[in-house]
Amino acid sequence: MLLIKKLTVREEYFIPMYKYLIFDVDDTLLDFYPAFAIAQRNIAEKLRIEPSKEYFETDDKCGWKAWEEFRLDKTEEKDVQENYHVYYYQYLRKHFEYLLEAYGKVCDVQELVDCYLKSISSSKVMKEPDTLSIYMKLSQRYKLVLATNGIERVQKERLFDFLPYTYRLYVSEAMGFIKPTEDFYNNIMSDLKCKSDECLMIGDSITNDIAGAKAIGMDVCYYNANDKTKPENILVNYEVNSIHDLVPILL
Repeated sequence: MLLIKKLTVREEYFIPMYKYLIFDVDDTLLDFYPAFAIAQRNIAEKLRIEPSKEYFETDDKCGWKAWEEFRLDKTEEKDVQENYHVYYYQYLRKHFEYLLEAYGKVCDVQELVDCYLKSISSSKVMKEPDTLSIYMKLSQRYKLVLATNGIERVQKERLFDFLPYTYRLYVSEAMGFIKPTEDFYNNIMSDLKCKSDECLMIGDSITNDIAGAKAIGMDVCYYNANDKTKPENILVNYEVNSIHDLVPILL
């Protein structure tokens, strides 16, 4: 499914042009799940636990319990916005504390955190096979920007293949702001010295990418690879199910 915004009579014969394309990273350009699966296996090996279905289920439960405890999915809340990265490191530690407790294991929790982050950093699995090639094509016409919540050293390593074709990289830990705050997007526009109508935000998160960018006046493209039902109150300029769908819109 490819939805292009309804054009006015004045716009009828051309697609709006942008100077900057701003891409989300996880689950838009890169697939986070394989990275997480590698980390789970490496943690299991370190703890000498059989990486069975039961282990993965237990680890998932421990992770989600800690994630919900620190409310990291509540990025619209002021407290989470101001303390996201502090809470994120605390979440990682608590996740592995719960896992050690579940298996009666003893290990330095920081070693597990370091193992996890190193494992995530090493994964560069694309969301789609042609993601990088299309990104490269787009870079010939637009200035491409990467905007992601996350740990700077982790995201930089994972994005190594994209960086030669990227004009700017913005990682929340280094910026001091997270998506979907206006500060995050306004900081980007200030650094780029551009206006919101010169940018198109492309991402998979309705809250962080779509609503966040729309709030400061950017056009948005909802990358809906899993064909999720979009909230009725969210209006998007474009919706695509594949990275390939960007080609007829932008090239």
